[in-house]
Amino acid sequence: MNAVLGMIVFAGAFAAAGSVFAFTLVPAMPRIAALLRGETDPAMAGTPVPGLSERQSRIRARPAPAAAIAVRPQALRAAA
Repeated sequence: MNAVLGMIVFAGAFAAAGSVFAFTLVPAMPRIAALLRGETDPAMAGTPVPGLSERQSRIRARPAPAAAIAVRPQALRAAA
């Protein structure tokens, strides 16, 4: 009786693990098959990565001048 109960428990656990595996793997099967065929990932194909030239990256890395950062008193009076 103990052996039968143990088999039922382990069979139920195996069925639960199999169903979780199936529910997570089956929806991703087309994507997995495309990757195995050597195609690009369809989820990543539509998002182009913007590239910066070396000149643009140097321009962005340049610090702002101190005059641009200074707060103007007229702007503070207008906001109040």
